[in-house]
This record gives sequence, structure tokens and C-alpha cells, in this order.
Amino acid sequence: MAADEDMRFNVLLNDISQNLSQDNLSSLKFLCRDHIGKRKQETLGSGIQLFQMLGELSLFSREDTTFLGQLLRSIKRPDLEARLSAFHRGAEQLQQPMSEVGANSGDLDVAIDVIYNNIGRDWRMFARKLGFKDARLQEIEYKYPRDMRLQILSTLTEWQEKKGQEAAVDSLVATLRSCRLNMIADCVEEEVNKNS
Repeated sequence: MAADEDMRFNVLLNDISQNLSQDNLSSLKFLCRDHIGKRKQETLGSGIQLFQMLGELSLFSREDTTFLGQLLRSIKRPDLEARLSAFHRGAEQLQQPMSEVGANSGDLDVAIDVIYNNIGRDWRMFARKLGFKDARLQEIEYKYPRDMRLQILSTLTEWQEKKGQEAAVDSLVATLRSCRLNMIADCVEEEVNKNS
């Protein structure tokens, strides 16, 4: 079981690494300058190499990803930070390749991305329609004060985790339409069709 967890964690780290831009990587290396010398930094050509070095320095591990989460937050990548925290909440399946999760998980990622980038201040109404109680929304707001985009992403990630195999694009679209957010619903359908 531990070996499976390690493999899933490595898949997640590789995925995070592939989603980092060169600027992101440069920023991460800069933030790690107190832990990794300049000469060693020059040998790091990817996020995964940086993560391995941080692991060797015992700065993070599968059990404690706090340091890496802080780094991702510092470089303004709440999307990747949320994926890391989802792993700890038992949502490893969200990080697995599409073939292991279900055929529509790629479409779901596209839909979530469109909603995350477009919903803005309507996110609370949308979250309530998805089944979130006001108390839970307040907890999310308290956890990420003054960062509405991270509040939105946290809500969507939690919804996907709760629903598991039942999470579906149709459900998100129907909920958007019930909130009269038809433009976003249309945009989700358009992007998902493009992705298919």
C-alpha cells in the first residue's frame, strides 16, 4: 500500500513539474536559495529535479508537503497547491492519469478550469447549489482570506473529491444554468467539445 501511495505521489509531483513554466521554476529556485547553493541550482533543469533535491534535504516528503505548498503559493500557483493538498485529503485519484479515473476526467478538468477562471463573485451562489453549506464556505474563506480565486478552486476541488466517480461535467453545467450563469455554462460546453 505504501508503495502505491509513493507511486501516486510521484505521479503528482511529475504532473506539477510539467505544469510549471520556466518563470515558475526560476522563481522556485530563487525561493530555495537559502537551502540550495547557486552551483547546485544550475544543475536543476526541471521541477522534478528541484523536488528531489528538496526531498534529499528533508524539506518535504509525502507525509509533509507544507514547504512545497508554501513555495507554490508564493509563486502564485494556487491551482498546483490545491492539487497537492487534495492528495492529503485522500483525493489521490484526482491526480491519476485519465485512463485510471474514467474517460471524462479530462473533460472535468477543462470544465473546472473554465469555471475557476470565469465565475468570480458568483462562486458562493454556485457552491451553495453544489451542496456546500454556508458554514463550510466561511471556513474556506477564512482559510484563504483575500484570495477569491483560491477559494473558488478549493470549493471545486472539494466538490470533485466528494463526488468521486459521480463528478460530471453535465452536473456542473446544469448547476451553472440553475444559477443563471448561462454564458459560463456555454463556455464550459464549448471548451469541453473542443477538448473531445
